[in-house]
Amino acid sequence: MSAAEIDPDRLRDLLHDCVASGAAQQADRLREAAALLGPPGRRDTIEAMLACGACESAALAILDKRGFLVSRAVTGTCLASVQLGDGEDMTAEAATPALALLAAHIAALLADALAARPQPSGQLGAAARLH
Repeated sequence: MSAAEIDPDRLRDLLHDCVASGAAQQADRLREAAALLGPPGRRDTIEAMLACGACESAALAILDKRGFLVSRAVTGTCLASVQLGDGEDMTAEAATPALALLAAHIAALLADALAARPQPSGQLGAAARLH
């Protein structure tokens, strides 16, 4: 499913929930993401991963082939970056590696959807206004 086919409000809500959730809620967020974003043929596999506590594997299954980087500080804060189609990356912070990956992926989908929207004529994009 492409970013343009998903309701941006649902994506923003899920992004907010990922960032605000703790470790105890990560499986719920991943299930919501799998229902909204997951490849239809992989949803049973993702559910099996979640059933055995493999949240990071489930998050990676939702990301599919998108490039990523994950880190965790000694304080427990997790950061994840995912690669956008243009080579840039999107970074998010969350309570667990799986939630950070999911949040970064959702933020990237929102960025892709925004970039795909046609600009009204006579209106410059943000990058053009900065230069």
